[in-house]
Amino acid sequence: MKDQDSPQPEERDSHTDPAIWRGLTQQRLSRRQLLASAGTGAGVLGLSAFLAACGVKGNAPAVSGSSPAGGVGTAAWWAKQKLHHTVNFANWPYYIDVLKGKHPTLEHFTQQTGIQVNYTEPINDNVAFYAKIRPSLAAGQYTGFDVIVMTNNTPNALGYLMQNRWLTPLDQSMMTNFYKYASPLVKNPSWDPGNKHTMAWQSGWTAIGYNSSVIKNPGTTVDVLFNKKYAGRVGMMSDLQELGSVGLLAIGVEPATSTESDWAKAAKKLQLQKSDGIVRAYYDQSYINHLKNGDTVVTQAWSGDIFQADLNSKYRDLKLLIPNEGAMFWTDNMCIPLYAQNPKDAMAVMDYFYQPQVQAVVEYYNDYVCPVPAAKQVLLHPTGWAQQALTAMKPEIGLPTSKTAYAPTVFPTPQAIQHSRSYYSFKSPEELTAWNNLFLPIVQGS
Repeated sequence: MKDQDSPQPEERDSHTDPAIWRGLTQQRLSRRQLLASAGTGAGVLGLSAFLAACGVKGNAPAVSGSSPAGGVGTAAWWAKQKLHHTVNFANWPYYIDVLKGKHPTLEHFTQQTGIQVNYTEPINDNVAFYAKIRPSLAAGQYTGFDVIVMTNNTPNALGYLMQNRWLTPLDQSMMTNFYKYASPLVKNPSWDPGNKHTMAWQSGWTAIGYNSSVIKNPGTTVDVLFNKKYAGRVGMMSDLQELGSVGLLAIGVEPATSTESDWAKAAKKLQLQKSDGIVRAYYDQSYINHLKNGDTVVTQAWSGDIFQADLNSKYRDLKLLIPNEGAMFWTDNMCIPLYAQNPKDAMAVMDYFYQPQVQAVVEYYNDYVCPVPAAKQVLLHPTGWAQQALTAMKPEIGLPTSKTAYAPTVFPTPQAIQHSRSYYSFKSPEELTAWNNLFLPIVQGS
């Protein structure tokens, strides 16, 4: 199912990679819709109220380095676990390789290990899925899933799973491929130091998109979003976490380590940007259409959208800027919910996806930021099983594998890696409310 705001197929340039188009227009974008609705209170229940209703206490301590009761996740506990040759994997829709209704990587995993993967796509947004599994976790029961995929920049959902000790600490001894091949972008992340609970699935950036035919020299900083020269033609995001984060970058503060005092200063700068008439509007994912039709000439943007637009001859003037201050980097993470029945099988499948040959096949279909840099060389020079899988997928994808290999939104440049920034991880509903109270008035009434 495609989002209502997504362009229809006839609008695409004939040379656009179907894999890129599929990844950018289908249901995966619902995470972005959730972030906007959670931030602005557009849903029936705001996130703070939702978490309170779920029994999350405002003073819950951060315990990301702790183990659940009973020694679950300790080395001794893991030593007792056995393979059951089955694993229940829950992911977002349209987020894994597909060929004729099957998943080549999962079939290969089963052939290699004898572990059958029951792969489903029940996650359409983080909070709703958290609401679905929370009652089971609170009751000390199996959620029905051994692996789930949760986003780090959705306020609190992943963080509260860790704070409530509802994620099983990973068996570090079974993360051989991860530690050998994982990108620096997903090792030891701020939201999960030491990768104690998570391993990245895929990632992306929130940066700046601009029309190079109008803005010949955008500079190298976020100041272009605050330049009065482009008054009335600047797009900002209505998602409060994205808006607040770029405000923090603009005042020289790292969002991940910011304080409430910093938030107030960032809000003041963003409010001045608004009162000066610089902002045309605060957009959801429809921002890309306004950049394409010329309503805006520079805007906050998701990296994949600008890359896809650049593949279309009509929009070759649209370019991506990752400013010196940095671009916000979000990651969807694999993790094991507490009380999982097949934790050792879960570890096996999670680490399997860190083999370069496996990631090459996933990325040829997905075109998100790859957590395994070595997959690029596999795409350029595939051999063995990967060559067979990629060759079989080519008629459906429609372009050579090198197109994915050279995509900057799949295999980022060293500069992009250096300038990647992490979101602030809210530690309580009170913090989230404080953030919303500062940034929501900027978006409202616009």
